[in-house]
Amino acid sequence: MSVFTKAAKSDLGASIAIALLSLTYALSYGALLFSSPELSPFISYTIGASLITTIVTVLVVSFLSGIRFSIAGPDSNTVAVLASFIVVLSQSASQTGLQGKELALFSLTGLCLATLLTALTMFLMGRFRLGNIVRFVPVSVAGGFLAAAGCLMINGAFYLATGLTLPNLLTSEFSDLQTLKLVGLFGFALFFWALTRFSASQMALPFGIFFSIFAIHAMLAYQGLSVPEAQNLGLLLNGGGQAELFFPPLHGVFTAELAAMFVSFLPELIVTVTVTALSILLIIAGIEIDKNIDSDLNYELKIHGYAIGLSGFLGGFIGLVSLSRSLLNAGKQSRFPVAAVVTCLLCGVVLIVGGSIISLLPKVALAAMILFLGAQIAYRWLGESYSMLDRNEYILVLLISFTTLYAGFIFGLALGIVCGCILFAARASFVSVVRQEMSGEGYRSRIVRSADEEVYLGNLNQSIRIYELQGFLFFGTAHNFYTKIKGDLQDKSSPIRHVILSFKHVSGVDASAEQILQKIFLAADKQNASISTIELPIKEQTTVARLLRRSPTLIADQNYAAIYDAMEAIEENLLREREFEGSRVSLQGWLETRLEDASMAEKLFQSLDRMDYKSGDTICSQGEEATDIFFLDIGRVDVVSYDVPGQPFRIYSFMRHTMLGEMGFVRKETRSAELVARGNTSVYGLSRETYDKLEAANDPVIDALLQLISITLSDRIISANRTIAELQA
Repeated sequence: MSVFTKAAKSDLGASIAIALLSLTYALSYGALLFSSPELSPFISYTIGASLITTIVTVLVVSFLSGIRFSIAGPDSNTVAVLASFIVVLSQSASQTGLQGKELALFSLTGLCLATLLTALTMFLMGRFRLGNIVRFVPVSVAGGFLAAAGCLMINGAFYLATGLTLPNLLTSEFSDLQTLKLVGLFGFALFFWALTRFSASQMALPFGIFFSIFAIHAMLAYQGLSVPEAQNLGLLLNGGGQAELFFPPLHGVFTAELAAMFVSFLPELIVTVTVTALSILLIIAGIEIDKNIDSDLNYELKIHGYAIGLSGFLGGFIGLVSLSRSLLNAGKQSRFPVAAVVTCLLCGVVLIVGGSIISLLPKVALAAMILFLGAQIAYRWLGESYSMLDRNEYILVLLISFTTLYAGFIFGLALGIVCGCILFAARASFVSVVRQEMSGEGYRSRIVRSADEEVYLGNLNQSIRIYELQGFLFFGTAHNFYTKIKGDLQDKSSPIRHVILSFKHVSGVDASAEQILQKIFLAADKQNASISTIELPIKEQTTVARLLRRSPTLIADQNYAAIYDAMEAIEENLLREREFEGSRVSLQGWLETRLEDASMAEKLFQSLDRMDYKSGDTICSQGEEATDIFFLDIGRVDVVSYDVPGQPFRIYSFMRHTMLGEMGFVRKETRSAELVARGNTSVYGLSRETYDKLEAANDPVIDALLQLISITLSDRIISANRTIAELQA
């Protein structure tokens, strides 16, 4: 009987592969950080720091992350940026006279401070739920920085292998030994690419690394070169034979000079924080898409803050979740993070008892690994992105990456911010701020009027234009809207007399948009059109009033809570322009017009009882039995719903010569809303008792009443259909 189950063997196999990958990356990235000639003798410090980073981040992230299969460690993007930061920091420090080990400890202290600053930023972003801000960084800006990071890794690979940067290799003559190193660098990098390209096994890359190490030592043995001789020729690492530990509280160089330099390199530090946050976002997004899961980005940022902070305190640097190793670990269903523990054990063994192992590592093999990884990143953003991004975004990637490479991260960051803002503004300007455009048919007021008034208003509804705005109004979007509305106002084929601007879905208005609002008001004045606004903020009301040299009170009088309210005010203005024939007739006369039968209208009118109410009186209450049908003669009646306790809502208002309460009466149901008099009001009611007597006597008045109800409902359905058609259009 087997001691290990099939699942346990699978878990252990994947864990070993992940551990070997993590160790390979740790050794390569550690070598990259101190690849310059003045720091390379102390490369054992950064290899030790890389191992510490792997151990700390893999444990914290694996046990605390909401993504249970996460595996963390040093990341190529952040390591490339940190390597650049160490180069400029060490160069500045060497000019002050620091050399040797003092320079190395000074650089490591700066690396520690950058790590702690990044940790604090990640934690605060997660703590105050600011993680989603990262999602607003344009992909082209992020791609430019990442492309530059990939190119820096390529340059670092050449520097580690030959002692010369890529520009120097292109312009200078180099020795036979450097030629041999270049051949090995390209050969092993192509070998690593072929392994990952044609093999699906996650063990392929670790196997390639170890194969390259044994192959190089075999060639050294064939040439009769000892380890010290190979180290003197720059073929092997020369770091003292072991991974040395840098513990910031004991070995750190915290001086005023360091603080001043640290502040002067603030742009590089901002780039480091930005690249870290973007890398976390992109990696977690990749995990979410691949595994069809959701995660809390703010929580993951807090966890990374803990992990990076602990790593920096113990002498490590920035580490974060790895996409490839996490996805490899995701297929295993083990509840215990086996891969994380195996990775820690392996890296711990190398860190504590590795001895001369580190000094046996060939520079060319590690440099080839860095070259392979850097070329992958650079090709993704400088090659593959050509077909993924539009031309403007791709050009922006090129601009930011080349600016970063040749002018530094300061100028690259500035260019990224400026170009990102310009790109956003340009694109947003092409997005219409008009959410919906309708005539007065789309939104009628909540007032039911007499038939002749409804007909009159229906003929004028096309002169009312409603614009529902959306998004953020700034110069580009507001100017496009101004151009549109100016054209609409000047269109003589469909003259506009009243304009309604709804700001309900507008998130904000900047100063330039306020100036354009002024131009919109002036354009409306020129065409003798009124403008009403919906939910225009008080600040914008005051600004517009000042720009128009009007009283803020006048602007406020034209600012409404809803489109229905603005439509009501406009309709009242339109109705004041003429006197309607129906306003001079009695209720009986209105019934004659609707029924087209004077005798039947007289009989129906005689069956009604008059009731007078003062403003605020309740005619009938919601929920009570519908025992009457009402005809409004004088005044106004509001239909108020109390479906939400304590929050009365006006559904409609009825004006003179309209019918109320007919649905509940005919269906013999309870009242669905309350009828409230607004102003001195007179209504005529037909009681259930009278209705039943007339129905029992087969009085033709009942037929006339039902005819009137059907006409009224038909008119309301026709009006509703016009509104629906307008909204659908």
